[in-house]
Amino acid sequence: MKLSELIHAVWKDERTRELRLRKDEVKVVIEVLIDHIVKGLLQYGVIKMQGLFTLDIRKARGRRIRNPQTKEVMYSKDYYKVGLEPSKVLKEGLEDMRK
Repeated sequence: MKLSELIHAVWKDERTRELRLRKDEVKVVIEVLIDHIVKGLLQYGVIKMQGLFTLDIRKARGRRIRNPQTKEVMYSKDYYKVGLEPSKVLKEGLEDMRK
């Protein structure tokens, strides 16, 4: 689902309709939410969204790489990546889809 599809789905939801939010207002709310998720992840290192997932920043070790032309061995630096741990409810839903 793309961001525009998410905005449209939230705008079509009856709870949003009860609040009488316009589509451009829904777009602003979703963009603000995404901005705060990113800022919180960078500031605290972990974001927990109950019933959905947990995002955390993990340190990954550098790797040994080889230049294919010269066969020279080099090493990349350590880096950070985002890890995602699905919630129990999401895991169970995925298992149900599998069956």
